[in-house]
Amino acid sequence: MMKHAITQHFMISKKRPQKLAILSLLACLLPCHYAQSHEVARADKQSQITVSNDLAIKRENETVTVSLERLAFNKAKSWPHIVVKNMASNEAHTYQLTDTNYDGEIDSLVFQVDMSANSSKQFQFSLNKKRLAGITDPIVSYSRFVPERIDDYAWENDRVAFRVYGPKARQLVDEGKKGGIISSGVDCWLKRVEYPILNKWYKKYADGTGDYHKDTGEGLDNYHVGSTLGCGGTGSLYQGNLFVSGNFSDYNTSTTGPIRTSFELGYSPWNTGNKIVKEVKRISLDKGSNLTRYELIFDQDVEIVAGLSLDKNSLNIITNESAGYFSSWRKQQDSELGLGIVAEPKYISGYQQIKVKGKPGEHLLVNLKSIDKRIVYYAGFAWQKSKQFRSEKEWQEYLSEFAMKLKSPLKVEVTQ
Repeated sequence: MMKHAITQHFMISKKRPQKLAILSLLACLLPCHYAQSHEVARADKQSQITVSNDLAIKRENETVTVSLERLAFNKAKSWPHIVVKNMASNEAHTYQLTDTNYDGEIDSLVFQVDMSANSSKQFQFSLNKKRLAGITDPIVSYSRFVPERIDDYAWENDRVAFRVYGPKARQLVDEGKKGGIISSGVDCWLKRVEYPILNKWYKKYADGTGDYHKDTGEGLDNYHVGSTLGCGGTGSLYQGNLFVSGNFSDYNTSTTGPIRTSFELGYSPWNTGNKIVKEVKRISLDKGSNLTRYELIFDQDVEIVAGLSLDKNSLNIITNESAGYFSSWRKQQDSELGLGIVAEPKYISGYQQIKVKGKPGEHLLVNLKSIDKRIVYYAGFAWQKSKQFRSEKEWQEYLSEFAMKLKSPLKVEVTQ
């Protein structure tokens, strides 16, 4: 894991102690080892887990997290040799090693399952030394700092892509120069292909060979976030005024891989209207999901809002506070776009649709309260032209089922 602090001159400092360098290399390389779909040789040490779905709905591309400490083998030297297989089908699964608490230590293994309604599956974890030279899986969930476009931070998976803005973009505004922006909003990049597009789109922007605001078959950026909260950005509503953290000040990329990308964004202390707070956002996106996970960590308990920007083309607003999801559906040039926020009800303390002073258009604002200085919510979008969702109804069903799954996560039981 690497910490990147952006200095006053907006140069990136890179500190990489030897131990962290080794772990970072493992995080990049080890998640991609994959055992082929044929019978796996038996090993001396094995662990078994049972994954159970208690809901009466199917679950697809559901990520299972298993602590390495709970397995029969938890030494780093064993990690390249792990084999994860479905005990019923003998199918081997792609997995990824991750650092779930951002402390620089790989601590967990994640893999994805498809579960029928009210069902359970058993998986075996074993070691096979011959599997070291496994097949390398392509990186699907990806994120990085983007200095070639001022200083964005962008992330994507096989379905969606997002970006937020950094300190140099803010400096340009402060100095009265063109090209800058001050915003805590989240921008949506509307992709309609499953392969990664971020590097390709930024490259054609940087070298002048293309324009990612035009759709040439992969999608485009035609969503305008500006100074709004965009798709799930946060702020504080105080006496009718929206106070925001503004642009991130430093970043820390934790992992990218075939299943998950995760990173941290740090923010300079900001005014909520009645207090000054310090904030870190821990952000992750898993393969197959249209929603990014946001974990906000503060130095004190706070009440904030997460917002969806609305405009004159907004067709419908859906709010379901008891279930924990909120959405809008709107015209988006030659297609339609759904935005959504989902959170466990314990974090939600109401919602409102409001015209915010000094901000264009309206917002659907979801009031969120911290628990032990922490807030967790999800936000994302559905672009009709991607053919992932054909209608607003399908988008609403997705958000409703996502909220149900959030309240009733898969049960994971580990046995040696």
